[in-house]
Amino acid sequence: MEATNQKPWRGIGVEVDKNLSSREMLYKAKLDWEVSKIPSQRPKSYGNQETIRFFKDFFGAAEAEIETVGGLDAARILWSLGRLKENFILKGGDVVKSYVLLASRDEGREKIEVQFLTIRESCFNMLKISSNAKPYIKNVFRRTFKPTFPFLNQKAQKFDDETRKKVRDMAAMGNKAISDFAENARLLTDKKVDNVIAWRFMFNVFQSDVDTNIPLLEEKELGELAANETRLAVDAFSRAPGQELESSSMTAWGLLNAVTYIVDHRLSKSQDSRLRQAWFGANAKLKKRAFELALAL
Repeated sequence: MEATNQKPWRGIGVEVDKNLSSREMLYKAKLDWEVSKIPSQRPKSYGNQETIRFFKDFFGAAEAEIETVGGLDAARILWSLGRLKENFILKGGDVVKSYVLLASRDEGREKIEVQFLTIRESCFNMLKISSNAKPYIKNVFRRTFKPTFPFLNQKAQKFDDETRKKVRDMAAMGNKAISDFAENARLLTDKKVDNVIAWRFMFNVFQSDVDTNIPLLEEKELGELAANETRLAVDAFSRAPGQELESSSMTAWGLLNAVTYIVDHRLSKSQDSRLRQAWFGANAKLKKRAFELALAL
């Protein structure tokens, strides 16, 4: 396996900072289209600008630093990552950073999805962290479009006190969930495993329907029985970036990160599809299953 420790959104998202305007961010991300109609008959370019403005204000209220803006699925999905402060370090200097992902997956840009993530610095593996925060918020910056001048209503585009409090509460719940996850991560680094456990774990994650007594099988037989993703994950357990660290070497934490590594860097035919599946699709559920199985070891 040819290992990589590049960001999963390389070439799809661009780095930005809060000093850029929403228009400048869209231009940098090549998402600054001219007027093009969508089913609601509102200009898509305005929708993207308003959504980026919303992202910026959300991150500001959540005390997150905007880092990246990008598009997926031919720009149907507009997304942005903001860095939180709930970072932690595991054995051997294994740095894990915390983020909030905002995404608009409907062209009307009415609803914003909110996810809290951890990203491992050594390999840029991502894991969605479940929290008590609502998974979406209304895009209050989205203005209605009229067929007559001045075309767009002129309501102010800023968070009121209620929205600001709502965002702060969401961020607090997300940070709490990440803090709880950090404790579980430390527990996983203390759980030692061997190759037999690793094979059994990967079969449970990717091929739970396979009925096999793994301890009685030779490695060659396991390889023949394993699906491609199972073999990739077993290989990643020892060879992916960061797996040499004390936190990951032959531990349950290493097993979890082998799964997140291949989901974020190996599975799916294209980078765009890989990222969509990792954030919004079936592969996000695979990661969750891997985390639950790792805790149960």
